[in-house]
Amino acid sequence: MVRLSGQVNMGYLGYDDGQQSYGNFVDNDNSSTRARIQLFSSPNFDWRFEAIFEVEYQPLASNVVSQLDDRPEWSFDQGDIRKAEAAISNKSYGKLWLGQGSMASDGTAEVDKSGTTVIAYASVSDTAGGYFFRAPGGALSDVTVGDAFNDYDGLSRKFRIRYDTPTFGGFGVQVSYGYDWLVSDPKPMYDVAATYAGTFGDVEVASAVGLSRNDQNESTRFDGSFSALHKPSGISVTVAAGEQDAAGPTGYYGYAKLGYEHAFFDAGSTAFSIDYYLGSDIANASSDSSSIGIAAVQNVDAANLKLWLLWRTYSYDEASLSFDRGQAIFGGALVKF
Repeated sequence: MVRLSGQVNMGYLGYDDGQQSYGNFVDNDNSSTRARIQLFSSPNFDWRFEAIFEVEYQPLASNVVSQLDDRPEWSFDQGDIRKAEAAISNKSYGKLWLGQGSMASDGTAEVDKSGTTVIAYASVSDTAGGYFFRAPGGALSDVTVGDAFNDYDGLSRKFRIRYDTPTFGGFGVQVSYGYDWLVSDPKPMYDVAATYAGTFGDVEVASAVGLSRNDQNESTRFDGSFSALHKPSGISVTVAAGEQDAAGPTGYYGYAKLGYEHAFFDAGSTAFSIDYYLGSDIANASSDSSSIGIAAVQNVDAANLKLWLLWRTYSYDEASLSFDRGQAIFGGALVKF
């Protein structure tokens, strides 16, 4: 069986760095525009084979645009290949992956049942990561939002071999070993992750933890996340945290989110969330970064459409300097096909 699918996710991003305001139509890097082709074997067999090829296309991404560069880049290169992988699985023996795709720890900091992840989750710099903070006096600093905010979510997608155990009572374990095929002298990367998903009465819960080592930049990460949804009320709570030990600063952060989802309209549910991020030593030693975000998502089920809107602040301070606070307003739509 062959399946073609994908999504387009774009909007208008307005950003105020404390001195000047900017605005651009951009691709939403919280969940990028992408297309994929999948090949599946028959589900009637005990062993199942699948292959996936997935690419993204972001001429101007929300985490790249900045005060100094708002020009679209129309070219396509190897870095736009998200997945090129094959896998074989069996319910009793687990799943073995080979190729470019998610390492075992990918997504361990981003478990979230709020219904607003299309625009707001632990990786808060996906919205405006390219913008520079304004230093005292009004000059642009050399620190971007992306430098100061990181959710340390494992090792992302790499060329790897990965094994996922079957789940037992909702628990599962994943391990992988790989490298970054885009660099000229790749070094090993390896990780392990554990996940859990279950239901306790009216409450759905999910969680994940990951431990990863990247020899490319000599860093070690430990991260995790937990999310719970009370189904009758639509109220959810999400928390995440992570730490990176590297040659530079040993950074760490915490993230908390309160969500609410309800079907006000026949077209689909509406989700709201408010979140808070607090990090230390991420961009530089003795630095602090914080963010508050308020998000809304309206689902239009018949059209596979999500309409989303976000307001988010970014604050960054160093030991002897306080930088101007940045504010982002981001609104747009995601449509899946």
